[in-house]
Amino acid sequence: MSVEPTPTPAAAGPQQFQPSVRRQARATGAPIAVLILLAVLAAGVLLIEGVQDPVGLIVAVPLTAIAMALVLACYFWLDRWEPEPSRLLLFAFLWGASVAIVVSLVLELASSEVLGRGVVLVLVGPAIEEAAKGAFLLVMLTGARRREFDGVVDGLVYAGFAAVGFAFVEDIGYVAQSFSQGTEATVATVILRLVLAPFAHPLFTSMIGFGVGLMVSRPQQRARWLYPLVGYLAAVTLHALWNGSLTFGFAGYLVVYVVIMIPAFLAALLIARHHRRRERDVVRRQLPELVYYRLITPAEAGWLESIAARRAWLRSVTARSGKAGALALRDFQAAATELAFLRDRVQRGVGPADAYDLHAELVHSLQVNRMRAAQPLAENARSAQPVRPVRPPSLSGR
Repeated sequence: MSVEPTPTPAAAGPQQFQPSVRRQARATGAPIAVLILLAVLAAGVLLIEGVQDPVGLIVAVPLTAIAMALVLACYFWLDRWEPEPSRLLLFAFLWGASVAIVVSLVLELASSEVLGRGVVLVLVGPAIEEAAKGAFLLVMLTGARRREFDGVVDGLVYAGFAAVGFAFVEDIGYVAQSFSQGTEATVATVILRLVLAPFAHPLFTSMIGFGVGLMVSRPQQRARWLYPLVGYLAAVTLHALWNGSLTFGFAGYLVVYVVIMIPAFLAALLIARHHRRRERDVVRRQLPELVYYRLITPAEAGWLESIAARRAWLRSVTARSGKAGALALRDFQAAATELAFLRDRVQRGVGPADAYDLHAELVHSLQVNRMRAAQPLAENARSAQPVRPVRPPSLSGR
């Protein structure tokens, strides 16, 4: 399948351009937004009712927010090449902080009455919590949101945001409750949960994100559904080992932390870095083709081929044209990047069924953002390394 640029009517200006992607996103996102809102209210009530010392809650919120902000910063770094829509990242965080929390709490309390707290802590709890957090990835595969899910990096990012939301509320509850147990208990809880292991929940759920990302990026494989299943089982296993270590005291905790959690974290970090570099390579490989089709200029491609160049471009535009110019340029960069990723997926034979229509929308979006960023683009007409056009593979031999 070959996707080539389609001319769009010159009369269509920025005010007339309303991609169907955005209309569908609003239509399909409304029920989820209502669900999340109700769950947020329920989670808030449960958290407040479960805390005996209000002072503990006041102290726990900022401490936990700082720890989780550092974790989120890592995911923003991972998501630099093709940033996901802010609304979906917020949805992921709120899903973890509300829907996943409420569902997990209700099911774990019900299971404890039958199986006992020990079994639920080590076996049932991890299975429930990972399913509740990972369910957001299934939501991402429905409706217009599916267009935003391209591969492994997206899976890691959405899984991470949902897990951080879950950990945010859970850690607030644990730290706040520890205030009623004395200073030593509070210090120990803060160190164990916010200093040594703020990455625990994101690490567990990232296994599911990795599996779903592989499934999405390999739609031609018949047994691709096994990737999310294996990812879920890996997440539950790590989570169960982590919870089980607490039953053996601090010594058991340290053994699992050093022998299992740190190596797993380093392995996940290496995998994330590898796939982030793959995204960079996709962009660099597609830029010459975008220049060939005259969708962008050689100089613009030079500004787009590295994160450092993009930052320098934005700084220069901000100094010359202010925040409005920088915002227009950022949208132009995002449109060009999304177009590069779509073309790569189509060329690899894993593009969406509506790839042609989506390609036309992205080309139109690129043109609209070019009009909005006309002045910033003109003020930075040259780049250090202009990119030469390259004949696309679909045209080779013609």
